[in-house]
Amino acid sequence: MEVEPIANQVLLVVFPPGENRTSLEDILGNSTWQLRFTHTLAETQAALDAGRIAVVLSERRLADGHCWKDVLDHLQDAPNPAPLIVADRLADDALWAEVLNLGGYDVLATPFHAKEVVHAVTAAWRYSVAHRDRAARHRRPPGSPRTETSSGEKTGAAFGAG
Repeated sequence: MEVEPIANQVLLVVFPPGENRTSLEDILGNSTWQLRFTHTLAETQAALDAGRIAVVLSERRLADGHCWKDVLDHLQDAPNPAPLIVADRLADDALWAEVLNLGGYDVLATPFHAKEVVHAVTAAWRYSVAHRDRAARHRRPPGSPRTETSSGEKTGAAFGAG
């Protein structure tokens, strides 16, 4: 699998103006990541719908009373959803387990530590690229016949079924 370079990839940051946003600008401002900021669910949904976002980093609770789960719900409606990293001052094992079990990618503690942020964002992006590539390889080519297995599961004949 060929991994594209991390250049001009958009990191959508769902944080209100303040210390955490400033910290992320300091950490990633000189990188090849393009940072896009939102702080409400409506702004976040609009940003996700408007363009290709590589990774989303969201605070646990949004300024408008919504939370990371609302962001995740919107992401999961997309054909190739961006991975979601949740950040909170009280990041603990319970939050980490909840995020992973519901389909998020990772959890970061605030205040941010540069190495952790860079590692988590890069790993999430690489995971997303690998997942997208695997999905593309496993898609049934257009026009290929579908057959049923003994269990009634439909499969593409191009993949050895039939």
